[in-house]
Amino acid sequence: MDNKIYVKVDGKLYRTAKGTNLLEFLKSVNINIPTLCYHAKLSKTAACRLCLVKTNKNNIITACTQEITENMEVITSDEEIEYLRRSVFELLVDELNTDCDTCQLDGLCELQQLAKQFDVKLHKKSNKYKQDTSSPVLTYNPNKCVKCFRCIKACDEIEGKGVLNFAYRGQDMYVVAGLESWASSECDGCGECVQVCPTAALIEKNLLNFDKVIPFEKHVTTCIFCGVGCQMDVWLKGKEILKVEGADEIPNHGSLCVKGRFGIDGLLNDDRLKTPLIKENGEFREASWDEALNLIAKKLTYIKEKYGSDAICGLSSAKCTNEENYIFQKFIRAVIGTNNIDHCARLCHASTVTGLIMSFGSGAMTNSISELEKADAILITGSNITEAHPVIATFIKKAIKNNNETTAQ
Repeated sequence: MDNKIYVKVDGKLYRTAKGTNLLEFLKSVNINIPTLCYHAKLSKTAACRLCLVKTNKNNIITACTQEITENMEVITSDEEIEYLRRSVFELLVDELNTDCDTCQLDGLCELQQLAKQFDVKLHKKSNKYKQDTSSPVLTYNPNKCVKCFRCIKACDEIEGKGVLNFAYRGQDMYVVAGLESWASSECDGCGECVQVCPTAALIEKNLLNFDKVIPFEKHVTTCIFCGVGCQMDVWLKGKEILKVEGADEIPNHGSLCVKGRFGIDGLLNDDRLKTPLIKENGEFREASWDEALNLIAKKLTYIKEKYGSDAICGLSSAKCTNEENYIFQKFIRAVIGTNNIDHCARLCHASTVTGLIMSFGSGAMTNSISELEKADAILITGSNITEAHPVIATFIKKAIKNNNETTAQ
């Protein structure tokens, strides 16, 4: 059955599915509609009131909360609409301290981009609220918060944690984590709220070490903290890491845990080892890679010749890629000549690997993480798994919700 219907936008006829969200449809046909609170992954809020359009009989509505109906006529821009949008935007920024000159996200802020579109000047004002800097990974500045609900909904709808909410109402409203401070709340530092924030109200603490983010380079890579394989966007300024965001790719779809997003301290730490060390007379000294590798080769050759290959063993790491682990075990088996090779994950995963082999004849996972959402039953061993990784937690919570709804019906 064809559920396509017609909608007329600015005099042009389009055909789309019945019930399509109006704002998302307008974006899909490259019609620019201003918005601050809308986010594709979150439920619609209509908090910013910037996506105003006219429908049949000149009804002025928010496009983000409107579904397309049969023979709907939409006007996306005229003198009245532009006046209302600009007026709403002026009232919104009048409450804020919009000092772009000292902001790390100057040139990237969605609020700043809309200010240019509406030709509204942003000005520095005195801070009304105290910043919450108690979190070890992020800072919340209520004076730059547009009250868009994005962070609150991301914490609730994407992460399923519900840590954030608004305190007070009206002009006195601001985001709180728990009852006191961010540090005393149940926030685990996943940073989903930072990624969806349209301004610099929520910002990574690491960014505060830089004057400006722009210019920067962005590179996609794979997180190595666990075996899920989350995709990450790494922001680089020269050789320094500015920040890490979740890439909107399979399997994490933009989400990251605290390790993936903020676990860059080791890379930035001044105490990090930058050269090989050789111990002589009880003291370590710096050495070149050639010197260190030659010493290792010499020692291994000596042990192999004097005591035999089985006197040597190798231990690989889950922090390395599959390719690196393969090369290492090949070196131990083919070059050293021993099967004394092990992996750190065997200690905790030996039982699961054995179970998989007995059940399916394979020591590897037989399905994708996304299939958890469709599973009739989920067996969890090690109950901290939902706290350990947001991707797995999200799918498990969705599966439980879907099963409950099906049972209720």
